[in-house]
Amino acid sequence: MESLSKKKITASDIQVGGGHYKTLGIQPVKFILANNLSYCLGNVVKYICRKKGTEKDKVQDLLKAKHYIDLELETKYQCDSEGNKLIG
Repeated sequence: MESLSKKKITASDIQVGGGHYKTLGIQPVKFILANNLSYCLGNVVKYICRKKGTEKDKVQDLLKAKHYIDLELETKYQCDSEGNKLIG
């Protein structure tokens, strides 16, 4: 019989491809799901939380986050990256 004290490992306990989220106070995926964020905003959270690589890697992650913010503005609010309404 299995001991009751053993915790079953779930998919949210595992990170594939590194440990750049494991040291955070809350896993980005848990925050994203708990707050019902859109795909684009979920990616913003993911990219700003990444802790890997060089300064160049971090700049690249921030540019990716900015791109997902621009996508959210465009698709949800029909605005460009400056907040101006898109025509047509």
